[in-house]
Amino acid sequence: MTDVSENAARLAGVRRIVVHGGLAHVDDIMSCALAYAFGVPHDAPIERRNPKPGELDDLSTLVLDVGGVHDPARLDFDHHQRARTDEPKCAFRLFAEWLGVHEEMRLLHPWYTAWNLMDVTGPYLTARKMGTTADELAGFVSNPLSDWVVRRFADDPVLRQKLAVTFANELALTRKCWREMSPKIVLRTFAGLPVADLTACLTEEISRCSDAWVRQNAPACLLMRDGRGTGWSLLRCNDDPRIDFSRCAGRPYTLFAHPGGFILKTTSRDVDLDRVLFDARTPFEA
Repeated sequence: MTDVSENAARLAGVRRIVVHGGLAHVDDIMSCALAYAFGVPHDAPIERRNPKPGELDDLSTLVLDVGGVHDPARLDFDHHQRARTDEPKCAFRLFAEWLGVHEEMRLLHPWYTAWNLMDVTGPYLTARKMGTTADELAGFVSNPLSDWVVRRFADDPVLRQKLAVTFANELALTRKCWREMSPKIVLRTFAGLPVADLTACLTEEISRCSDAWVRQNAPACLLMRDGRGTGWSLLRCNDDPRIDFSRCAGRPYTLFAHPGGFILKTTSRDVDLDRVLFDARTPFEA
């Protein structure tokens, strides 16, 4: 886990955050959330306007996504002045790099990389890079809930503050869960398959961080306590072609086997997991 104490100490002196007016975007919203998550006092207001004369040099003013300057020494983090040929880096990525948490954010939050690209290059180039169309991409990223959040951030100063602080708390909690969950996970082998044993992890940790652990370590499946019963819950990772839990349907140890083959729940925890994974193995390898 990255130590950000030095820069967090600098952010503790911030008394206001300045971001651009007009339409709000994920970039300015999440830049504010990062600021609150890593040291800016939660009562520092977010002001949606251009910086006033002298504010770009004022260390009590954090300028995000506006101002035409990227100068971390002065707490200024805009990207609009960067050349089109530069590597795409929006304000929240520039800010995360300065904090030293870019790689951590990229691992823990899949939206981080996609929205960085979207903000800097727009939907058409982003869609091409993601192997889809702009219309299909809009269907993935736009929905009534997110649209409402963006509009309220722009229009409601009180709710703006609450939204940014809420997102900041979410970022901080995910970071805490990652730090506490990772040492508890044991990579085990059953029937020749790598299985991530998460039985010592809390539900909150699993729900927030297990996907990141899977991306980093690529197990075939996860082993967890069944939150609804007294047995185990096994979840296939990345549609691993070696596992099809529907093959376990009707077995004495099976409480539930999803027809899609990606989930198995056992009747108890007193089962032979080598037997279970052997039964679930498909007759072909990847």
